[in-house]
Amino acid sequence: MTKNASNGIDDRASSALPPEPTDGDDRLYVGAVRKAFSVLYAFRECSDPLSLAEIAERTGIGRSAAQRFVHTLKALGYLRQDAATRRYRLTARMLDFACAYLRNDPIVSVAFSHLQEASRRTGETVNLTRRDDDQIIFVSRFPSTSVISADLVIGSRLPIFCTSPGRAMMAHLPEAVVDDILSGSRLRQYTDHTITDPDAIRTRLEAIRRDGFETAFQEYFVGDLSIAAPIFRKDGRVSAAVNIAVATPRWTPERMVEELAPIVVETARAISANGWER
Repeated sequence: MTKNASNGIDDRASSALPPEPTDGDDRLYVGAVRKAFSVLYAFRECSDPLSLAEIAERTGIGRSAAQRFVHTLKALGYLRQDAATRRYRLTARMLDFACAYLRNDPIVSVAFSHLQEASRRTGETVNLTRRDDDQIIFVSRFPSTSVISADLVIGSRLPIFCTSPGRAMMAHLPEAVVDDILSGSRLRQYTDHTITDPDAIRTRLEAIRRDGFETAFQEYFVGDLSIAAPIFRKDGRVSAAVNIAVATPRWTPERMVEELAPIVVETARAISANGWER
């Protein structure tokens, strides 16, 4: 399976800065905390260790401030410095936060058996995703047994507008939220097949509400086909999405819809039946 020109990483996902606050009440906002997180963000999508100068450049917080934050994070055990090169990298302690999330999100544990069964029935990659603004995040994943899947792991992010689970969730968001996503996202042409026209995307959203599932044919990864269905909370709001990803030329779009649409819809409904609060 071939990656797209972005090497599987969305532009915004590679930012070295945390998102801006959305609360609107700045009286309790502590800017130093965001700066500390910006140091950690500097290592996102970076496989090589970073020097202090590189961290300062990526974060834009200045070398002196960067040095203080780096020293503090090193003392707390979240950064490690190589004695020879003087460069820094994240430590395994960062995984504590990921593990805590996976333990505390109830949909992850309950969905596990349903995703596992879908993977067993199809032999293909099955994913559970959540939405974060204009991106999706993979929170559970069963890789295919027959082909090497795209270079994705739990925690990977992809754009919401050109992925089947992303659009499956978008179809059930309030219209104002959809407007914000389409106007605020960079609707980039990742492959020759990427749908970037807002009107065309809205037409797809209407079809999703009618059909109960969405497809994406090589829109982000060349050679990747995907079909997804939304998962709902007990109040009817969309909560997540499940998708099954397959590869060409073993699968055609027509065969994928015929054979996998019933399974992905059934899986999403089974997970939704648990009545999620969030």
